Amino acid sequence: MVHTGLFPLDELSGAENVVIGSGEGQKTSSAPNLRPLAAEGTESVITFSAKDSVLYHFDRKSMELMGKARIDREATTVTAPKIVVDLANSTLDAFGSMDASGTVIEPAVFSNREGSFNAEKITYTFTSGKGETKNIASRSSQVIFSGEQVTRKENGELIVRGGTFTTCDDPEPHYWVSSDYMRIIPGSRIIARPFVMYIRPEIFSKRLPAIPILPLPFMVFPLQDSRASGVIIPRLSHDSDRGYYFSDLGYFWAVNDYIDMRIEGDIAFNGSWRLGERFRYKSGDAFSGILEGEYERFFKGDEDDADFEKYSSWNLKFEHHQDFDPSSALDMRMQFQGGDRNYDLNTINTETIVNEQADSYASFARTFDDENSILGVGYQRSDYLQNSDEAQLLHTEFYQNRYYPFRSGRLGSPGDWRDNVSITSGASFLAQLSSVDGNNSYDYLADANVQVGYYHELSGSDKILFTQGVAFQGNLIADDDYSDNRYGMRLTLPFRMQSTLFRHFNVNAGLYFNHYFVGNDLLKFYDSGSILETGRNESAGFSTWNFNADVSTRLYGTLQTPFLEGLTGLKALRHTLIPVISYTWNPDFTGSDYDYYGTVYDGSGYLRYNRFEHSVYSDIPEGQSSVGITLKNIFHGRFASSDEVPGAERTVHLLSLSASTSYNFAADQMPWSPLLITASSTALSPNFLLSAGALYDFYSFDRLSGERIDRFQAEDGKGLLRFMSGYFNMSFNMQGKNRNGTSGKPEALRAEQAIFQERFSADDFSYVDYDVPWKLRLSLFLRSERFDPLEDAETTALLNASVKVALSKNWQVGVNTGYDIERNEFVFPMLQVYRDLHCWQMGFQWVPSGEFNSYSFQIGLKASQFDDIRFKTGGKTKGWTE
Repeated sequence: MVHTGLFPLDELSGAENVVIGSGEGQKTSSAPNLRPLAAEGTESVITFSAKDSVLYHFDRKSMELMGKARIDREATTVTAPKIVVDLANSTLDAFGSMDASGTVIEPAVFSNREGSFNAEKITYTFTSGKGETKNIASRSSQVIFSGEQVTRKENGELIVRGGTFTTCDDPEPHYWVSSDYMRIIPGSRIIARPFVMYIRPEIFSKRLPAIPILPLPFMVFPLQDSRASGVIIPRLSHDSDRGYYFSDLGYFWAVNDYIDMRIEGDIAFNGSWRLGERFRYKSGDAFSGILEGEYERFFKGDEDDADFEKYSSWNLKFEHHQDFDPSSALDMRMQFQGGDRNYDLNTINTETIVNEQADSYASFARTFDDENSILGVGYQRSDYLQNSDEAQLLHTEFYQNRYYPFRSGRLGSPGDWRDNVSITSGASFLAQLSSVDGNNSYDYLADANVQVGYYHELSGSDKILFTQGVAFQGNLIADDDYSDNRYGMRLTLPFRMQSTLFRHFNVNAGLYFNHYFVGNDLLKFYDSGSILETGRNESAGFSTWNFNADVSTRLYGTLQTPFLEGLTGLKALRHTLIPVISYTWNPDFTGSDYDYYGTVYDGSGYLRYNRFEHSVYSDIPEGQSSVGITLKNIFHGRFASSDEVPGAERTVHLLSLSASTSYNFAADQMPWSPLLITASSTALSPNFLLSAGALYDFYSFDRLSGERIDRFQAEDGKGLLRFMSGYFNMSFNMQGKNRNGTSGKPEALRAEQAIFQERFSADDFSYVDYDVPWKLRLSLFLRSERFDPLEDAETTALLNASVKVALSKNWQVGVNTGYDIERNEFVFPMLQVYRDLHCWQMGFQWVPSGEFNSYSFQIGLKASQFDDIRFKTGGKTKGWTE
C-alpha cells in the first residue's frame, strides 16, 4: 500500500474503517502518491506498505499496518511486524513481535542516513524527528549497541539508558561496555558515564563467565575512522627493570582538519617516567610538518638496591615540507638528542634506539626561467651519540642550464652560426665544521664557473659540441692543529668536445689546465716519522694539466633458441656489448722538471718530499699515459607468454657483466692497474637479485713487506690474478597468493636500519595480514678484503631473514633475524606469534639474545576505533648507556 495523505472524507463517507488486503501471503498493493499531512505543514511524500493488511480509522485519523509493515519518508525508513500511524499528530508506533518468553524474535527497525537500530518498540514523530525506543539494538560505524530506554533527539542523537555497546558481532560477544547513561552521536562518538568494560574469554571453545576489567567514571569512544579528540586509553605494562607501569597516558586533540596534537607519557611504580608530545599540521599539498619530542627519567631497580641505576635522556625532531609554488620548495628535518643512551622499546621515536647519530638537514630550492636555472640552499648536521663529535655543512649553489643567447631578439638571417652558441654557468659556496675529539676545523670553499659552447651538426646523425670554460675556486681552512689559517685558490680552464660520429660512436675529449695559488703553507720535512725541519711558505703556486678522451659504442647480437622454448620458454637471446676505450695523459709533475718536490739530506741520504703536502691543494699527479678498457655485457631473454598473461611475451634481464682495467705507458713498473669485475642478475625472478664484484691484481708481492712488486702473479706460478677484495649480495623476496586468490605485491627489501625499525614496531598489529599464507624476505651480504697479502682476509658475512607463515586463518608465526656468520652470532633475532581472536588480537614477541633481549605479550581490540585498548606485559634487558 502507498499512502500520501488523508483521503477526502466525502469519498469515504459512512465507513468506520477500511481493510485493504487481508490473509496470509497476500501481496502488497499500492495506490497513487498524494501529499501527506498537509495540515501539519509537511510537504514530504510518505509511502507505506504491508504484507497482510492496512486498517484505516477515520474517526481517530489513524491507521494500522500488519505483517512486514514499512513506512518511508525521505531517507527515513521504519519496518516492523506492526506499525500504528497517528495521522493527526504525525507520529507512529512500531512494534516488534515476541515469543512466549518475552524474547524479541522480529524487532522493529529504524534506519536513516546516520545508521539503523532494532528495538522492541519505536515511537517516532515525523515533524520533529524525535523518537523513543524500548530495548534497542543498533549498529553504527561497526559499533553494535543496545539499551533499555532510548530517546532520539531532533538532531539524530540518541540518549540510551541502561545500555551496552561492542564491536564484536558474535551472538554472545567476547567483550562489551556497559553504561547507565550513553549519548550516541551517529558518525561521531559515544559518551558513556559511568563506564565498565566486560570481557568473556573463550578457552578451547568454552566460554568463561563475564569478567569486569576496566571501570571508569567517564569515557568517550569515536564512531569514525577519522581523527577525533579524546583521552588516550592507557595500557598496563610490565618489564623486568621498571616493574609495572602505565604507558601511553595522555590526550589526543584534533584541533581541526589540518592540525592535531598528542601528549602522552609513561609512569612506573618505581618512579620512572616519560613525557612525549607530537604536533602535526598539514594543508593539502601546500605544506605539512611535525614537531615531536620526549624526555625520560629511567630508574633501573629499586633505589635501595646495590645495582640501582638511573638515566635521563631527551630527543627532539622537527620536520617541515612546503611547496610555495611549482618553482620553489622547502624541505627540512632537524633532529637533536641528549642525555644518556638508554634503549627503551616504549618510546615515541624508535630511531633513537638504533641510531648512533642524529642527522638533520634543511634545503630550499627554486627554479627560474621555466626550470632552466636553479638556486639551492642547504644545511646538514650530524651528532655522534657515543661521543661529542659533530659535523655541520652549509652550502648554497646556483646553476644555469645551457641556453642560447643569440637565438631570439637579434638581427641577422635565420641559420646564422651564432644560433648555435650557448652559455652555461654556476656558482656555489660551502662551509663545513667538524669537531673530532675536541679538535675543531673549519673549511670554506667557493666556486664559480662559466662555459661557452658551440654546437654543430655535421651530417645526418653526426653532431659535435665544443665548450670552453673558466672555473675559479677559493679555499680557506682553519684547523686547531695549525696556528694560522691556510688558504688557496685554483683556476681551471677546461676545453671539451662531445660528439656522435659515424652514427654509432660517442667520442668525448677534454684538455684541462689547472693553476693553484697556495698561501701561508706550513712545511714539514720528515725522516722515518720524525720532523727534520719546519718552515712557512708565505706565497707559492704550481700548475698541472691533463688530457683525456674516450670512445664508446653498442654492439648487438641475437640468437633464436627454439630448442629451449619447450623446456624453459626461452625463445631468443640478445647480447648487448658496450665497449669503452679511454685515454688519459699528463706529465710527471713529481719529477725534477718541475719544482714541486724538494730534497733534504737527513744524514744518511736525500729525502724527497712534496713541498705542498700540508697546503689546501697538495694533489700533484705522477706522469701517466694510460689506456683504459671497459667491457659491459648485457644479456636479455625473450620468453613465451605465461599462464597468467596469455599471448604476451616477456623480456627478462638475465645478466649484466662488466670488466675494466687500464695500462699506463708512462709507468716505469707495474703499468697494469687492478682488474675490476662486477655482475648482477634477476634471471631467476624479478624478486631475486644476485650481484657480485671483485678486484684482482696482475702483480705479485714481496714476501717480507707484502708490497706489490714488478712481477706478474703468473710468473710465481700462482695463477693469472691475485685476489684483493670482493663482495656478493643476494636479495630474495616472495610471498604466497592471498586467500582470495589474488597475488600480493612483495615488499621491497629494506636497508638494515629500516629492518631494525620494523622489529621495534612489531607490536603494531597493523603489520599482521592473515590473508597472506606466507612471506619470505632474505638477504645475504658477503665481503672479503685482502689488500695486505701477508695478513688473513678481513671478511664480513651478514644474513638477514624474515619469514612469516599463516598456520591457519587465525594464527601467524614470524621469525625476523640477522646473523653474523663471521662472529657466529645472531643480530637482533625476534620470534613473533599472532592470534586472531575474532574481535581481539593477541601478539607475542621474543628476542632471545643480544643487547635487545626481551619478551613482550599483548592483547588488544581489532576495531580501529578501540585499538588503543590494549594490555601489555614483558621483560626487557636494556642496552648500553654512554
